Amino acid sequence: MEGISVADLYKFDEIYWVPQDKSEAQLAESPAVEVASDTIAEVKPKVSTPWVVVGQIAETELARLKLIFSAPPLVLGPADWSVYTPSDEEPSFTEFLKETSAKRYIFIGQQPASWQGELPTTEIDTIESKLVYFFPRYISSLTDAEKTLKMAFWNALKEMKG
Repeated sequence: MEGISVADLYKFDEIYWVPQDKSEAQLAESPAVEVASDTIAEVKPKVSTPWVVVGQIAETELARLKLIFSAPPLVLGPADWSVYTPSDEEPSFTEFLKETSAKRYIFIGQQPASWQGELPTTEIDTIESKLVYFFPRYISSLTDAEKTLKMAFWNALKEMKG
């Protein structure tokens, strides 16, 4: 009989105990025990606000977003918007929109590779009856010389407000 490493026993989270006093013939006669395999429930993205900012948002970016969202005419409170950090194992872009309850999405900066090709351009787009805006840069990375980009972002947010 070949030896089995302990690591192999744990490989599929199944360990079988065989008492020393049973012979191989008795083991062959034992009824098969069906091992229930617990499937991990697919984790759905959690978004509970009407507006969601999607991206790897650092503290400096978050501070700028708070400032932007508190300025008239936008004025969004903490219950109105949230930040969602996507992982590399996200569902497809359209599935993400279907599975989340927000009505307005702002995608900022680098997004999961699986979403490339599905993301809208930097213009506001209506997908799955939701307003979606993609801005390829972080607001905190814009310089004063890039005032037109800052204005494009601000104007898009104002347009999404309506």
